[in-house]
Amino acid sequence: MQEPERAPWVVIGIGNELFQDEGLGIAAAKVVGAMQLPGIEVLDGGTLGLAITPEMEGRQGVLVFDAVVGGGAEPGDVLILQDQEIPSTRQMLMSVHQSGVVDAISAMELTGLMPQHIAACGIVPSSLEVGWGLTPETEARIPALVAAGLQLLVEWGAIDAATAARHTQT
Repeated sequence: MQEPERAPWVVIGIGNELFQDEGLGIAAAKVVGAMQLPGIEVLDGGTLGLAITPEMEGRQGVLVFDAVVGGGAEPGDVLILQDQEIPSTRQMLMSVHQSGVVDAISAMELTGLMPQHIAACGIVPSSLEVGWGLTPETEARIPALVAAGLQLLVEWGAIDAATAARHTQT
């Protein structure tokens, strides 16, 4: 039996929902998933790390949502890393999952399976304490994170600007 054709674009939420804001990537991916955008598959990557590689291979583009840190960035800041910025800044994608996404991207690059477009969008977390659910500060920033991700999808040609605008109106 032939497997169904995969969507050319994938959005992956990464994180661990048991550590408060560590789950923000999954929360953002759920928002995008509810939009049911054609040609875009949305996955909960949880803490899979390198095991997520097969889900990224063979795609035109990969958009990852995750908790991030960066030099001088404050909790609540939205950060975007694209293409070659991701492997070279492995310390910025931070999580209980030990930067597994960066390792997966590096592996794809080494094997020549790198998608045409790849980006990581994240928020600097307010808290990584044990506890279910995002902090109010991070929860309030999820719409800005999703809007940043949708803008990348527009730039890549995965969706049109009108679709992005329709889903980011408040």
